[in-house]
Amino acid sequence: MKKYLILSFILIITLSVNAQDKDSKSTCKSSDTCNVVKYAPEKGDFTVAMVFGRGAFLNGGLVVPSSSNYYYNSVSGAAPYANDVDANNNSITNMVGAEGRYYVKDNFAITLSGGAILRNTPSQLAIPAVFDINGTQIIPAYDAVVADERIDANVSIGAQWLFNTKNNKLFPYLGFALPFDYARRSLFDPTIVVDTNGDVNIVDLTARHVDITAFGIQAVAGVDYYFTKDVFFGFDIKPVSYNYAFSVKSPADGLIKLEADTNTVSFFAQFSFKLGFKF
Repeated sequence: MKKYLILSFILIITLSVNAQDKDSKSTCKSSDTCNVVKYAPEKGDFTVAMVFGRGAFLNGGLVVPSSSNYYYNSVSGAAPYANDVDANNNSITNMVGAEGRYYVKDNFAITLSGGAILRNTPSQLAIPAVFDINGTQIIPAYDAVVADERIDANVSIGAQWLFNTKNNKLFPYLGFALPFDYARRSLFDPTIVVDTNGDVNIVDLTARHVDITAFGIQAVAGVDYYFTKDVFFGFDIKPVSYNYAFSVKSPADGLIKLEADTNTVSFFAQFSFKLGFKF
């Protein structure tokens, strides 16, 4: 349902901007009174675009170490990986963020894109049940609330060179991008269990967490098509991309941390579709 709504939205914008374009052209009475509309970005212009495609957040391999109360406790050896590069399941109807471009020159722009998701659930201690003298429960037990911290962030800076074509609405470009990603998962279970023998079992003494940091460099090739002088559709692809990601897993404070890293090189495997506006 979501993809149909997005496609409908794009279609409506396309029809409306085409209609505006035709109306603006119909006001021309003669060659002396007609002003040629200039679609090309100029020095000082700023564009903002909604980006559709595969998500840019890198969080593959975010496996928090198991709690110490499990019979078989282990620190996962899952290595981080660039899950924003995938051979399948890429969708043009999935909005993944926004991109801004500032034109330092008529044919040269600096770019900035990114996003962040932050979640934090504080812990709460468990409350045992209350029984009367007959052993009947009169107040229920309350389970502990597990502390859960989640961070997903990405930012990419870069530059693009714009080229003119015979079509005054079509502008291909080449450039590069320097992506940086950070992701974190942290869990802390404050549950304390006393068994029938009176033995105390503490689930977590400190938080368990995993962090992933990644950075890389990407070549960028794309094209923008202006339906009006201020609205455009665009498409870009990464002809070649390199990403280095490393993770650190900690089962508890004071214990040895497990580190792992992954190198990812891709060719023509990342694309995005854009709907943008020029200011």
